Parts: sequence; C-alpha cells; structure tokens
Amino acid sequence: MVSRRYTSFIFFIVTVLFFSGSCFALSSKVNRIVFTAENECLLEEISSASFQFFWKEAHPVSGLVRDKTGKDFCSVASLGFGLAALPIGVERGYVSRQAAQDRALKALRTIKKSNAQHNGMYCHFIDFATGNTTSLSYESSASSIDTALMVAGAIVAGEYFKGEVKELAEDIFAGVNWQSFVDSQQRGQAYQQKGQVYMAWKADDPNNMSDSGQFERQTWDWYTDETLLIVLLGQASPVEKYRLKPETMTNWNRPVGKYKNGQPFIYTYPGTLFTYMFAHCFYDFKKTGKDSLGIDWFENTRRAVIANRDWCRDNSDKFPTYGLNRWGITAGVGPGDEYVVLGHQPRGASENQGEYGTLHPYGAGMSVPFAPNDAIKALKEMRNLEVAGKPVWQSVEQGGYGFWDGFNIKEDWVSDQVIGIAQGPMLLLIENARSGLIWKLMMQNEYVKQGLKRAGF
Repeated sequence: MVSRRYTSFIFFIVTVLFFSGSCFALSSKVNRIVFTAENECLLEEISSASFQFFWKEAHPVSGLVRDKTGKDFCSVASLGFGLAALPIGVERGYVSRQAAQDRALKALRTIKKSNAQHNGMYCHFIDFATGNTTSLSYESSASSIDTALMVAGAIVAGEYFKGEVKELAEDIFAGVNWQSFVDSQQRGQAYQQKGQVYMAWKADDPNNMSDSGQFERQTWDWYTDETLLIVLLGQASPVEKYRLKPETMTNWNRPVGKYKNGQPFIYTYPGTLFTYMFAHCFYDFKKTGKDSLGIDWFENTRRAVIANRDWCRDNSDKFPTYGLNRWGITAGVGPGDEYVVLGHQPRGASENQGEYGTLHPYGAGMSVPFAPNDAIKALKEMRNLEVAGKPVWQSVEQGGYGFWDGFNIKEDWVSDQVIGIAQGPMLLLIENARSGLIWKLMMQNEYVKQGLKRAGF
C-alpha cells in the first residue's frame, strides 16, 4: 500500500463526455486476444516462471506466501495473488489440481484462524508460519487494500475448486466488516468526505488487534484501482450490515487530464502504473460496461497505459533505462533497496517517491490486455536485456522466477529480489489476456454479481 498526502486540487465529477512450460492456449471465449505462436511462447515462459514464485515461496504447512524472496513473513496481498494463481497453475499444467487445491485449503484455513485482523480486515504483513501477528515486517496495520486483494484471490480460488475452498473463501469474505472502516466524520482535508473508506487501522498494541487503536488519517478519497477494488468488494459483502453503501462508488475524486496530446483519462494521485491495474486483475470491466457515472474503466486504464508508454519514450534522452520498448514505470525496488513509486503527469502528486531511472518489468507485463503489441515488444526486449553483465531475467532452472523486480541502466543495477505484488498482477493480467480465466471465475461469483449491481454497473 502506498501512503498518499492529498494536496489542494480542483475537484469535479466527470461525466460521459470523453468515454463515448509448453506453448498452448486455453479454450475460452472470454476476451481472449489471439497471439502469434512466438508471442504465446514468451507469455507462457513468463507465466510459468511467475507462477513458480507463488508455488515455491509458500510455507509448506501454513500455505501462506512470502512477501518477497528472502523474507520470512507473508504479505496478505501477495497471498491473494497466490490464491488466484492456483487455477492458472492447474489449467496450464504447472501443478496437479489436487496439489493446488490442498495449497488453497492450507492457506485459507490458516487465514480463517488468524489473529492478525481487526473486524475482519487483515494486517498487511502476517507471520509466515502461523498467519498471526508478526514483529518481523515493516508495519502492523490492518489494511483495507491488502485485505481486498486477499479476498479477491480467495473468491477466485473458491470459484475454481468449489467445495471447502469456496466455503472458506466466502466465510472469510463474510467476516470482513467493510462498514466499520468507513470514516463517519467530515475531516475537512482535501477530498476527504464523510463516508469514504479508511486505508488502515493501527492497534495500540500490535500483538492485540482486537483491542484499542485508531485509524490512520488517509482515506481512499481519490481514484485508484485500489479504491475501485475495495468499494466493489465492500458492496458485494455477503453480510448486509457489513456492506458499503452505494455512494462509496462515487464519493471520491475523479480528476481528468491527459499526457500531451493523448486521450484524456481519470488519473490517480501518484500516477504510477500499478494504481490503474489491481481491480482489473479480477474484474472484467469489458463485461461490466460503464459505471453509473458513465466511465468505462477498461478504456480508462488503456489510456493510462498509452500515456505511460509515451512518457517513457519521450524521456529516454534523460533516463537511459527508458526507451521505445522499455516503458511501464510503476512501483518497486530501486538502487540501494530503496522503495520507489514512479509516476508521471497527469497526476495529483508533485513528485515521486524516489528518483526516476528505474524500470520494473511487471509494468509492461500488466499492460498486455491493454496494449498487447507494445507490451510484448517491451517484454521481449527486457527478457533478453543485461545491465552491467547481469541479466534482467533469470529462469527457474537457474534459480530465478523470471524477471528480477527492477533495473536501472544509469546505475548499472539489477535487483536481486522478486516480489509477490509485482509477480501477481503480471501473472493474472497476462492470463486474462490469454484466456480470460481469472475474469471468468471472479465474475461468476454470485456475491460479486450482486455487488456490481449495487455499485451501479
């Protein structure tokens, strides 16, 4: 989760004005893009390697997934992507159905009994072996977005495996009190309105999440795909008293801008690419159509992807990492293991978190459904790129999981980490471009269908 400080900006609600292993393909008619055999093999290679992160970096007993390589704590967001990855693993022949189902059961049983939650909202990081609170991670807050990603992944796994997996997934979903995370006060800060969802709750005693604590100041008061995912799941809750109200779909800022002479789109505060992607990992916005304010969210993300591509190309003279086929600036590890959040105009923020010059391959990987030809060209180039003699890609056979998290040509640097919340959206969105599998599973869930209706789709 990226913390944001919201500055004064002109608020307006947008109308409908500008939105008028082996290489094989799954049999699906859901939004499938037809790729050449060569491109299909590239995507298969990336998907297979990414899947292995979630398979091999999981605890053998708890089923939980590491936040990143080398860290012995679980990110519940990474777990959510890992749960959604399991159907991909089965359908693509990476693992057996029984092994994947057993993994899902282990993880969901662990989460179901975890004490690392407040009103059903789970801590961003939890103990790798037990699922309980941990002192090993960077923070101990209960996080609405990390919970949403975990719940979405659980729903996908439940729809695929059925039986106890589905029962556990929906029990966990039913336990999330989304309404308890709604700001009941008008705080007077930019765009913060009564009725928005808080980002996080911090316990006074991090080992006792059921005791006293307070909400952190930030609410989801600005469009990002994280906001979209939270409010859609919140309105889909199986428990009526826990549900978010319909107005939570429209009570946040939707500013419109464009990059140079490109098409206008609703932009996020940091302007970084992942903030246009997370809801799209699960929800098929081609199928939903426009929301109650006339916004086509798939088209919005497509335009944001093109703007990101063009910005990187335009700034390649300043930053040698970026180029014709090296684009997709987003968030991840930078030189010196600094966490960087890289965006561009249009955006609300006046500056980045960290310095320009680093590129994270999952940015282009997430973009395959939205700009398939350009994204695949970028993935091909980065797949074969070396920086100061170190490859940006390391195969599973060589001990890697495909792409390292990031690289920076000016600094002669390639990351030595692989991160779950980077591998996950890349894997899911590539699969959605190839077969529509995750979209299909998510959209067939009855609670999800009801939530979309309540939200105005």
